Amino acid sequence: MAWLILLAALACLVLSFVLPVGTGVVLLLLVAALALLLLGTTRLLRDRADAVGRSTARMLDDVEVQRVREAVEARRQASEQ
Repeated sequence: MAWLILLAALACLVLSFVLPVGTGVVLLLLVAALALLLLGTTRLLRDRADAVGRSTARMLDDVEVQRVREAVEARRQASEQ
């Protein structure tokens, strides 16, 4: 999907150079190209981050999480005394 948005940005850019239209339309096409470029880039980055970030395996199991919590609580109590 991101590639289609980037392709539309490229089309707007090309059209702004080749169409014999007024300055207003050229500026509108350039702004549209910039907006589509930003949208496509953020969508592409978000898709890649989601693909990397979604791991089905848990980093820590429940026993390790409980052990870490107890260690943190012990350190907190030791620092308060």
